Amino acid sequence: MVTIGRIPRKTRAFFKHLAGHFSHGAFGHFWGLVLAMTIGHGSTIDRLARLLRGSTHRTNHGEFLWRSDWSESAVLRQVALGTLRRLRRKDGGACYLLLDETQTLKRAKKMSGVRKLYHHATGKYGTGHTMVKACLYYRGVTIPWSTALCLRKQDARKEEEVFLTQTALAAYVIHTADLPRDLTVTVLFDSYYLCDVVADACRARGWHYIGVGKSNRNLTVGGQKKKLDPYGRNVLGRDGCWRNVPGLRKRGTYCLASRVGHMKKLGEVKVVFSRRRNERKIVALVTDDLGASMTSIVADYLKRWAIELLIKDEKQQLGLGDYRVLRYRAVVRHLHLVDIAYACLTRLALDGRDEQGQHKNDKVLRLPPISQLKARMRQMVWREAIEDVVKHTHDKPVLRRLEKLLAA
Repeated sequence: MVTIGRIPRKTRAFFKHLAGHFSHGAFGHFWGLVLAMTIGHGSTIDRLARLLRGSTHRTNHGEFLWRSDWSESAVLRQVALGTLRRLRRKDGGACYLLLDETQTLKRAKKMSGVRKLYHHATGKYGTGHTMVKACLYYRGVTIPWSTALCLRKQDARKEEEVFLTQTALAAYVIHTADLPRDLTVTVLFDSYYLCDVVADACRARGWHYIGVGKSNRNLTVGGQKKKLDPYGRNVLGRDGCWRNVPGLRKRGTYCLASRVGHMKKLGEVKVVFSRRRNERKIVALVTDDLGASMTSIVADYLKRWAIELLIKDEKQQLGLGDYRVLRYRAVVRHLHLVDIAYACLTRLALDGRDEQGQHKNDKVLRLPPISQLKARMRQMVWREAIEDVVKHTHDKPVLRRLEKLLAA
């Protein structure tokens, strides 16, 4: 089993700038848990502790998660801005703030913040957590930005936290996103967040938004109220035109038509009705950018799929829902450590591009999947461990064997 005894050389720059947030002992726990997530197959504290050479008992790592003095949101924000700064072009360019929620089921009844919920993935009711996640999408790279747990009023009062609804949490993320001013930011979200709270937050920042309108939502056009779904089918039947639209990985053909109208609590909006070739489902995309073209609106919204892939990778590869801690602060910090581990692997991919001499000015970067980056991290840790043994051992047969392994 590959274990970690020190920070690998190629990741030292990533952790160096974060040391100021921690005391000496806490920093050791921090980088150890993050690196263990990048090479492990699960993120329970017990599994992570086994991957750390000379590690203290797992309970000490649990104590670090809820008792140590550091701001998890500030650390993640610094990591995200550092990645964004590295990727930024001189002309700024388009940046997308993506919002979504995800759920994790938990059987522990005493875990802080758990509540009864309808789990969309399984179609069953259970107990667990709902979290609002936000990420940036810039030049083809997904950058984790924030993760927040949704709490009930009584749970928020117990944890001495300000109670915010799910949409208010999303609005708070928009209000507090301190992004560079030369970036053209567009906020992308699904139908749940298409409300006045989130729209007003976007308007206050001077950012445009694109969201999905529910099929039964009303659009007032020419003084008449229209339900989006039947109205969209009629509009596409009369005025629909086929367009080739670029997506995250490939292009697709869509039938598009648009109307400008008024929506309750949103004001004047532009609605683009879209139907993919060989499908019957119609999607109504709502935006406050009245001058944007239909093709650009659909192409921009297709980038929202990046946060779905982020959540999938973090759950399957980094153990987003593997926490087994009781306290609210420990749960929140585990979720942030997963985001930081994802950013660490992204940094490794960007360093690999530079080493291979790939063009730095490409408008869209194509990075390897997280599974490949985890394998690369394991290989790097394993190679450095062998190098350390070769450097300090004096047994010649062992040296020759290790040198063969290192060469292989």
